[in-house]
Amino acid sequence: MLRTVLLLSALNVGGVALRSDLSPQRAACSILTLQEVRTIVGAPVNVFAEASFPPKKEDETTISTCTYATGGPKNRGARVILMWGTSAHLADINGYYAKRNKEIAKIRGDMLVLASVMDTSPAGFTDDRPATEKLLAAVLAKLTP
Repeated sequence: MLRTVLLLSALNVGGVALRSDLSPQRAACSILTLQEVRTIVGAPVNVFAEASFPPKKEDETTISTCTYATGGPKNRGARVILMWGTSAHLADINGYYAKRNKEIAKIRGDMLVLASVMDTSPAGFTDDRPATEKLLAAVLAKLTP
């Protein structure tokens, strides 16, 4: 009994109890396999700097990003962003991304999931909306318990 009390006390850090209904904070690069991303993107992308994207606390949000790219002057790439925070804060962030209209976002519980697939060239970026929708759907499917 004492062990249980000590464990629960340790988990109650800073007066905020850890809740079992919160989404587990996973690295964005761990959600889909590289082959799954390559199939959706339609290009032999690789993870760009995977080690630099574990979940990281930034102000009111915890964020993890995974960027995939083919490299070269004409590049095809994708990005998955996972954010955790309060419902109000995620709603504000979602509004920002909706106005930006480059990523597709979906709030699921205490997590905001963003996805984008694009082509880049020296002239700029071209969004691939159908591939972006597939990428978001695939990530959401993997996050469903």
